Amino acid sequence: MEHKKRAAIIGMACLATVAAIAGIITGGEGVASAQQDPAQDGSGPACVVSGDAIVNQETQIFSEATGGTVLAQFTGAKTPLKATLFPKDTSAGRALINTAGGFRLEGYTNARAIQAFGVRDLAVSNHLWISAAAPVTIIGSSPGKLLVQHSGTYRLSRPLEAWVSCEMVSFDQGPAPLYEVPREARGYVTTKSTLDLYDDAKGNVVNTLYIANQEEGLLLWGTQVRAGYVHVTWRSTFYVDAWIKTSDVRALPRGEMVDQVLRPPRSQPEQVRLTESVRTMRTPKAATLFFGRGDTHPVIGSIEADTEIYVLETVIGWTTVLPKGLFVLPHGNRAFWVKADGLGIASPAPKPPDPKPAQPGPSATPPQPKPPENKPTK
Repeated sequence: MEHKKRAAIIGMACLATVAAIAGIITGGEGVASAQQDPAQDGSGPACVVSGDAIVNQETQIFSEATGGTVLAQFTGAKTPLKATLFPKDTSAGRALINTAGGFRLEGYTNARAIQAFGVRDLAVSNHLWISAAAPVTIIGSSPGKLLVQHSGTYRLSRPLEAWVSCEMVSFDQGPAPLYEVPREARGYVTTKSTLDLYDDAKGNVVNTLYIANQEEGLLLWGTQVRAGYVHVTWRSTFYVDAWIKTSDVRALPRGEMVDQVLRPPRSQPEQVRLTESVRTMRTPKAATLFFGRGDTHPVIGSIEADTEIYVLETVIGWTTVLPKGLFVLPHGNRAFWVKADGLGIASPAPKPPDPKPAQPGPSATPPQPKPPENKPTK
């Protein structure tokens, strides 16, 4: 398992590049044909998602994909992160992660706790998309592909799901697409709890939207009416470009507008800080992270040269450290340990023994002779 994990970490970037080239050559979506083996469980190592991630606070990092030891936990601060080896069902398994930013901690974590975003609009069907920059959760995978879910809109009562190629997903949130109401468009508001989307007037149903608030409804903009159907568009955290039945909506009077155009909210990560008195330094060279003090403890990552870190305590040749960004912390009463000499830190000199307290007993001061007595003379 350790060999498999390290091979996947080393191959994250190069395999993703090879897969993209192979996809272009074969006319695919950027995934090499060798990665399309249906027998493979999960995304495979060529599927890599990266960026400055927002991870749920106290999400744990484990030593193994299932079971294992808790190595660390996320703080909720924005975390430079790479993830791969997504399981087929992310509720039943963990993805392999590697923190970046110079402080590289390796392990497995719950992919559903990491907020992701579409690099571009993500197709739910031919006429319905999850908007680019809208937050999504990675809920499953297959070779070279991810199943994402968007449930961040209050307009819909059911989440939207889409299968997309891995390069379509990032942990960085890009700019939200702009939407302009078409000229001469008329507003239409839904009147039912469901809305069927058609590929054409009198065409086939391609998807169904489940409206969260039937009384308030969902606003759509129509540009063409034909045979009891109207062609509509709409964008918030999802994008619609389809035909609907005019009997399922209420037409607004010309010139009346209902402001429902929403922009995907940008999440504000937690801010974690230490007191100003804690020492910081830049590592003079690369250092190995250990799960405990001593060479017999497992290696859990590394620190690159010239990485800014917090230095907490040095004990007999070993030093406890934290990343300057504080995006991960040790779990429980554990610590991240490195060899002190690798950081150029000398172990503190041993304290001299305390002097022994004086023992009770007779005084060590010799007795003083008494002065001679003055006797009277005769």
